[in-house]
Amino acid sequence: MPLVLQPLVEADLEYAMEIQDRAFWTELWNKIMFPNGMTAMVRTRLAEWARKDFQDPRIVFMKVVDTDRNNEMISFARWYIYKEHRPESDWNKPGETRDLGAGVNHEALNEFKAAMDGKRKKLMAGDPHCYTHPDHQRRGAGSMLVQWGTNIADEAGLRCYLEASQAGHHLYLQKGFEDVDIIELNMAKYGGEGVSRHMCMIRPAKVEKFISL
Repeated sequence: MPLVLQPLVEADLEYAMEIQDRAFWTELWNKIMFPNGMTAMVRTRLAEWARKDFQDPRIVFMKVVDTDRNNEMISFARWYIYKEHRPESDWNKPGETRDLGAGVNHEALNEFKAAMDGKRKKLMAGDPHCYTHPDHQRRGAGSMLVQWGTNIADEAGLRCYLEASQAGHHLYLQKGFEDVDIIELNMAKYGGEGVSRHMCMIRPAKVEKFISL
């Protein structure tokens, strides 16, 4: 079962959204946002938004394939690599709401997105850093994807940031990430029970960068 890390290409995006659906389906908040799972229309629209990121050289998509299964993609990640300080006009943009079509709880979806955007702005702002959408992992593939990004960060002397589900939290602790904040969403508001929690985690830079004046 040799797993291999490769760049993800645009043609992979729709299947990547299917992998994302399966990876997050056990998350309670995901079941509120997508009560019937992700439909084909939802996956197509998510792929369309992701396709725009291919135009930004600072955003890199990586995937893990199983060479014993005809190079089937089993996991992926999207890394945002910001090596320079960004002006506020780049990182402090108005929140964007999403319309993914029928069968989606858009109020819950946009509340979750706004909460993540708010924490990211608060904790990282325009500082140079690496950021990823994690949790698309199976059979060690998640570890490979996280390690790829943290290696890039270490070479550039950058911090890493992510929001972790309960399922992925232990992996990120092993990779050197630390809990710094938390996103809490009241599921009772949407007919569920309890509170959905996602940890905001930062991995400190391994190399201090000094600027001579």
